[in-house]
Amino acid sequence: MKILSSIPNMDDQKLTRLLVNAQKLLLKNPENGDAVVVMGAIQTEWERRLQMFEAGNYKASTPEQGILSVIGYKVGNEGEKPTVRRKLLDYILTSDLPPVGSPAYMAEWGQKRSATRYRKLHRVIRVLASSGATLGNMDKAVIEWEDDLIYLEQKWAPVLKN
Repeated sequence: MKILSSIPNMDDQKLTRLLVNAQKLLLKNPENGDAVVVMGAIQTEWERRLQMFEAGNYKASTPEQGILSVIGYKVGNEGEKPTVRRKLLDYILTSDLPPVGSPAYMAEWGQKRSATRYRKLHRVIRVLASSGATLGNMDKAVIEWEDDLIYLEQKWAPVLKN
């Protein structure tokens, strides 16, 4: 199968889409051997990338829908109120996260209640705020991201930042 030789060169997004397609084929026909082989090759590749990440030799690509989005965290005109956003931030820091993207991407988030998880969350919101400030027309969102960063720093930095 030609697709198997392409798997090591695919980014995490393409691998995820390929996995979803293989799963759909299996749902239609559980006897589809090609889909089983492709799913196994993807799993092997993800394990390889996770090992590379753990060794400091791999940076996972950001999934199309990240952790904050999956959890329901939103700012700006269509966003949540501060109390809801902060409960969601607390949840991200203290709970098991749903699987999003690749295993290496999930490993970047570390364990619940860890300094790694705090730093990743803080960094993601900092990047969003910085990007929003340069794009313009996102003043409300930027203010809310900045407020949420202050919240994280005041509530969680003393506990988790090492």
